[in-house]
Amino acid sequence: MTMKVSIAAAASLLVLGLASLPAEAQGQAQKPPEPKGVKITGLVSSLGGFSATVVTPVFITGGIVELEPGGQTGKQQFRVPTYIFVLDGVLVTDYEAGPVGTQGVQYHAAGQSFMDNGGWWHNHMNSSPKPVKYLMIHIGYPGRPDPIQKPAKDE
Repeated sequence: MTMKVSIAAAASLLVLGLASLPAEAQGQAQKPPEPKGVKITGLVSSLGGFSATVVTPVFITGGIVELEPGGQTGKQQFRVPTYIFVLDGVLVTDYEAGPVGTQGVQYHAAGQSFMDNGGWWHNHMNSSPKPVKYLMIHIGYPGRPDPIQKPAKDE
């Protein structure tokens, strides 16, 4: 009886010892890491998605723009497709022209985004008492024109 208990105890220790070995040492494939603590918030666009066929390399430029209270970019147009994502505040954009839904004044709050296909004169403004911050991404191609054009002095 004592021998059976000793064999059972030794077998239990052996099983516990093998279970504590890494998966590689046990000859088993290790599972890939599972996602944990990830939150993805979809982008909200007021003008819908942008779709185009690109047959040349794409050149991405841009930056984070901050408009102080009462600030504005002045009259300008993007010469390449440009994506805007508002980080803080409410960005007010006044378009002189563009397709239905674009011309006129638009308001984009933090978390909202929009696409400017290029070629429309506009002015980004901050009419609030707090700074407005937005991410601006220009989608061009090598050898492209400068992404932002200001009007000539006589306009």
